[in-house]
Amino acid sequence: MKKQTTFRKTIEKVWKNRAAIVIAIAATVFMCGLTALEFVALRMEWNLPVLAHVTGDSDSYIFEEYRSDEMKLDDSTENVLLEEDMRQGKSQSRDDRQEDITQSESQSEKSGKDAAQGESQSENRQEDVSQKENTQEKDSQQSASDETEFPYYIKINRRQNCITVYTLDENGEYTVPYKAMICSTGLYNATPRGTFHLSTKYLWRELYGKVYGQYATRITGGVLFHSVPYYKKSKSALCTEKYNKLGQQASMGCVRLTVEDAKWIADNCPSGTGVTIYDDAVNPGPLGKPDSIKIPEDSAYAGWDPTDPDENNPWNAYSAKIEGAKDIQTKIGQSVDVMTGVTATDTCGNDITAKIVTVGRYTFDQTGTYDIKYEVTDAIGSHDEVTVKLMVTE
Repeated sequence: MKKQTTFRKTIEKVWKNRAAIVIAIAATVFMCGLTALEFVALRMEWNLPVLAHVTGDSDSYIFEEYRSDEMKLDDSTENVLLEEDMRQGKSQSRDDRQEDITQSESQSEKSGKDAAQGESQSENRQEDVSQKENTQEKDSQQSASDETEFPYYIKINRRQNCITVYTLDENGEYTVPYKAMICSTGLYNATPRGTFHLSTKYLWRELYGKVYGQYATRITGGVLFHSVPYYKKSKSALCTEKYNKLGQQASMGCVRLTVEDAKWIADNCPSGTGVTIYDDAVNPGPLGKPDSIKIPEDSAYAGWDPTDPDENNPWNAYSAKIEGAKDIQTKIGQSVDVMTGVTATDTCGNDITAKIVTVGRYTFDQTGTYDIKYEVTDAIGSHDEVTVKLMVTE
């Protein structure tokens, strides 16, 4: 009887607390669903603004898991380190010098010189080469110490997807804006805020999702600067859709760049260069936010980054172009629109007529012949200009 009473009281207590239990279950289901949605959205690169407000920041479990998986790819055999390339080049140069020495020794012996003397000369030459290498290395180290070790400082505005590179002022402070770059930071603030320092650099690096990036430079852990991803380790296999998202959050935490900008960082910012990632929704930076060029997905060259400096890049044959500009004739007092019929396209064939600037002084109230110059520059710096005559007659 006592057991029945105890069981009944337990049931009554559970029944009274049913609201709290239902709420707890609902909250658990909601959080599980939200985590699943965040997981899928991040990997599918769905830009759902609401998630940015409910997922917290870059310390989310999903982001930590991604960065952990990204770090594991450090061991990928697909990776090509920039430092390795340079070391291989130096090693090859030493081998070439050693081969030259060996050939010189052989020629000395064939010329009938004393073998011991030839060996002595060879050893002297080897010592000279070694001394020369040591001297060059010391000179290089001295030169590096004489120059500023870190000539640039990088700031990434996560909210604006804009990078500003600063250089030193006369007081040795990084206050002088030098260069601006457009980028894509992590969806839902997956790119961590803070101050970091550049380290490992790659010519090619395998990225999460079995894609690849050119000129990757580590910012911190599994977060890197790199080009927009490629479907395979080929310069003609660019993920065009991802490229056209430059300027907005799109990655899983890394900072995506054009090939030109990723290469610039790899070439000009040594390991140890400081990087600050911050948020400012109003001001992109002192140099503003650069435009991004869009690649038509149906283009025959859609697999190439237009900024890639490779000599085989098919976009090298194209540039910004002004069309329809021709001499204009009108009568005094009759004004005309000098932009009528004038258009412009960028390197990828997109309409950039709105970017045309006219230069020149002219009036419709006085007879004469005036020069009018049309100028346009596209998002990747390609420039065109055309000069025409405006003839105002009686």
